[in-house]
Amino acid sequence: MEENGKIVTQQYKGLETQFAQLSQQVTQMSQQQRTTDFQLGQLATTVGNMQNKGKFPSTTEPNPKEHCKAIELRSGTKYQGPQLPSEDDVEEETTEIEQEKEKDEIEEIE
Repeated sequence: MEENGKIVTQQYKGLETQFAQLSQQVTQMSQQQRTTDFQLGQLATTVGNMQNKGKFPSTTEPNPKEHCKAIELRSGTKYQGPQLPSEDDVEEETTEIEQEKEKDEIEEIE
């Protein structure tokens, strides 16, 4: 009888271990299911956004800085943009072009 009691005790301990392992696996599967549900929601949102690709969103955000005057790169350097010619430079260039046209006209006449 004692041997039967030992065997039953061993079987009971084995069943307890198996039950604990199954309980742990069920908990892990539940966590994985929640993660999968969350990821599926993200995927649905992404697909929904892709359908509107090439179109402006219905709600636009105004630029907080009305006029962007400078650009700062990730490296920290600032891009000042192209240098616009001064009025004097424009006048000089215009007179040079006019002088060249006059020379061309004179050469054509001769």
